Amino acid sequence: MTQMTGNERLRFYAMSVQSHRQTFARDVAHGLAAPQKCLPPKYFYDERGSQLYEQICNLPEYYPYRSERDIFIAHASEMHAEIESLALVEFGSGSATKTRHLLAVYERAGRPFTYCPVDISSTMLRETAAELLRAYRHVTVHALHADFTGRPDVVRRLPLEKKALVFFGSSLGNFTREESAVFLRRTAAIMGPEDVFLLGIDLKKSPEILVPAYDDAQGVTAAFNLNVLHRMNRELGGQFDVRTFEHVALYNDEQGRIEMHLRSRQAQQVPIAGIEQVVSFAAGETIHTENSYKYTVDDVRELGHHANLVLRRTWFDPQRYFLLALFRPL
Repeated sequence: MTQMTGNERLRFYAMSVQSHRQTFARDVAHGLAAPQKCLPPKYFYDERGSQLYEQICNLPEYYPYRSERDIFIAHASEMHAEIESLALVEFGSGSATKTRHLLAVYERAGRPFTYCPVDISSTMLRETAAELLRAYRHVTVHALHADFTGRPDVVRRLPLEKKALVFFGSSLGNFTREESAVFLRRTAAIMGPEDVFLLGIDLKKSPEILVPAYDDAQGVTAAFNLNVLHRMNRELGGQFDVRTFEHVALYNDEQGRIEMHLRSRQAQQVPIAGIEQVVSFAAGETIHTENSYKYTVDDVRELGHHANLVLRRTWFDPQRYFLLALFRPL
């Protein structure tokens, strides 16, 4: 559905809210019935979750945001030179805080340009679009409210001939290795010969740096993780007593990933009316809520190769904690 907004520089493309809720219910029913209970991390990002994530980005322990931001500050003009005037399509745009360094270069060029944020949070999309229209007089915003995680081809709904697809924040690391490969292949399949793909990736480093980034001293990440229980209570009629669960973050060296879990402090049964189930938890049993895989530069090059994408440019922060990689189709 395309919604006109009364502003000629803004169009809003919305998925069905009912369909999204049905998908949420299905994923909860499937995930909480698995031998290792699990939930897709995309469900962190309701309105409250998106606000908490913005707070996480300002935490002293959370280096990924600062590292990627520093790359933009130092190299946004070089990125723009590669992208030129292509419409910018951002998967998981959120508040587009870091992306604004790149949008500012577009604006300084003094020519009309198009930015297409794609996000699962309708509220965040609308707020961000309004801010960008105030900040940049040359921008046109085509906002797409959609779940892109398994289907990057949802961007076909946007009326674009050529595009620069961007996926920042190392969000690809939330996918399993297999899901990452599928996502990149599907992304490559929607790219034309002149399109580009700019990908943010968190690089492998010491667990002493990694773990605190996902288990901060102020407990904001814990609140972010626990928020998914509040969401199930609110949207699916769950009866979780959130106080009986705790946030857990650990580094799985064998898999090369940070894992986040919600651990039940006691044996309990939780009715969830929206999926017509009562979910049983043993004391100490967990819901696996997020993976965050870490990569080497060679890993990133190989991921692209298997998706028929060629790594053309790389940019790093001064500590080489983070990588922005520019791909072009084969």
